[in-house]
Amino acid sequence: MVINAGMLQVQSFTSYLIEATLRQQQIEFKAYIRRSFPQIKFTQSSRGAFHVRFPVAGDEAEHRKLLKKYGIEVREYSPTPISDKYPTVLLVATKQLSPKLPRGSSIPWVNNAPSASVKGAQLFSNKALSPDNLGIAGKTLTIPNIIQTVGGQLRRKYDPATAKQLNDMMWRAAGAGNDIRNENNFSVKDLAKVSADFGEILSAIWTISNLRFKEAHFPKASNERLIDFYAIRFGIKYPISVKSGGGGKVTIQNIIDAIQRRVKSADRSDMTSEPSLAIFNIVNKYPMKEQMFELHKYMDTEPVRLLAGIMGVRVPNINLDTVLNFTDNTPREDLIRKLEPFWRSMNTVLTDRIKNDENDALRLVLSPLGENIWKVLNADKEIQDSLTRVARQVTLIQVNVNVSKTAIKIKHNYFKDAEFQFGWAGYAAKNKLGFKMKVTN
Repeated sequence: MVINAGMLQVQSFTSYLIEATLRQQQIEFKAYIRRSFPQIKFTQSSRGAFHVRFPVAGDEAEHRKLLKKYGIEVREYSPTPISDKYPTVLLVATKQLSPKLPRGSSIPWVNNAPSASVKGAQLFSNKALSPDNLGIAGKTLTIPNIIQTVGGQLRRKYDPATAKQLNDMMWRAAGAGNDIRNENNFSVKDLAKVSADFGEILSAIWTISNLRFKEAHFPKASNERLIDFYAIRFGIKYPISVKSGGGGKVTIQNIIDAIQRRVKSADRSDMTSEPSLAIFNIVNKYPMKEQMFELHKYMDTEPVRLLAGIMGVRVPNINLDTVLNFTDNTPREDLIRKLEPFWRSMNTVLTDRIKNDENDALRLVLSPLGENIWKVLNADKEIQDSLTRVARQVTLIQVNVNVSKTAIKIKHNYFKDAEFQFGWAGYAAKNKLGFKMKVTN
């Protein structure tokens, strides 16, 4: 069969007519959906393919039930999904919906409701909702200024449904009380990001409104290590630290930096006799692994004396190098047998997985020492009282914020009204010794 140029032109024109008809049907389909659901806010997007994009919360069964009432069936979308964050399905007319929309007409639908995000995908990357990334770092703003500036950034970065829910949170945070009702459809993973990062902005709004401040200043991330924002009243800046969820441990280095900047007394030598400063100095001087040995030696604990006896060295000679030499050159079965009394002295029970990890013999020694030292320090009343005295030198408010699917819970405490306890995030976290605030009122 010979195909001439005329036949190719006819075929191309036919394909064009088919594509034009399909596109017109999709345009009609989109208009039909808009007429059927006037309460839904549609997003304009042509990425991937011509499609309709609007949010509907709930599971797939609810979507099918809702659309069925309007003669629309939900089917699987076989081409490459249009969105990598939200599911793509095909909406198909089960009957003639209008003179120009026959039965069988179809259009892809991207449900961009936060609750419908693809399993395992997160809407918000790390720090995406922080003041730095939402355009307010380095600025001093009132509540309306914060909401206006951040709201503009949210509308540029996210779809309308997501931006609206975050914007609603800001307005609600400006209200009174500690337990603020707020409905949202974010996943548990994304709510953790909202609490941790967007929580700084929500806390600033809440603090201005509820604690009678005028405005907030958001320092650039590189400038402050403990302070998330300053609340301003009569030109005076009050430093605020924000913690999400149940809070977390503050590093000793951070608190020392803050103390050096904001000690109430003009004579800093008043603190040189504080017992806790010796602990602080060890933590500042040594990396995480080395500091655990040095802290035990400073406190002259039973575990470090037992370890010295097991290794056949004097306590002053216990350090990272000598311990590594001991753990790396002792057969695993012998090492476990020799360390049993050491573990018992700290009431430590290690899992078989840790005991049998041939790649990290040091953990058999270091992890128990780290888990034990913060308990030793907290049990020493002189050091415990000293830690609290030193930490209270910082004129600081701590705000805790926790955003759930139904509420924004915010509370505040003053460092001067709290006690402080040492803590450690654990061997796997690789963090230095830290401490956390324990509210007493």
